[in-house]
Amino acid sequence: MRRVIGVAAAAALASCAILRPPEGRPSERAGWLVYRVGALGFEAPEGWSASGGATRVSLEAPDGNARLVVSVVEERFPDQRTCLAAAEEELRRGEGELSRVRRYPSTLAGRRAWAQEADQGPWHGWAYGLCDGGVQYRIFLAGRTPAAPEVLEVQRALVERARVGGEA
Repeated sequence: MRRVIGVAAAAALASCAILRPPEGRPSERAGWLVYRVGALGFEAPEGWSASGGATRVSLEAPDGNARLVVSVVEERFPDQRTCLAAAEEELRRGEGELSRVRRYPSTLAGRRAWAQEADQGPWHGWAYGLCDGGVQYRIFLAGRTPAAPEVLEVQRALVERARVGGEA
């Protein structure tokens, strides 16, 4: 019986650790935090609420008018080319519900990527699929239009400061 209670207590503690929000560490930029998902480091304003874990982090602006989701895909791809093709296909898959879609090859976090911008109702969004060899990362940022300056700064920080394998 004591063993069962010990196992249950260990499981409860483990679940608490899973439910704890991700912690950002201070950025060199005042008022911003650095988060990590896999090997990808990125920045977000410290006032945004965070949830998730090691493979997926969601951040939301205090007013609810913007959201950032960064994840690493569980599937591993045999090479960069296959990974990028899968990233483009994933972006293409959701475009039926969007308007003014613009998708193009890009770079992000020092890696080749696909980028897509689109609108859905009162929201404008940016989505990225980037690959580090066979590891794919997906980034989605949306803001209610017209986008607030802080949302545009988050998008700019993603493009300019996110890094795979290094500090954001």
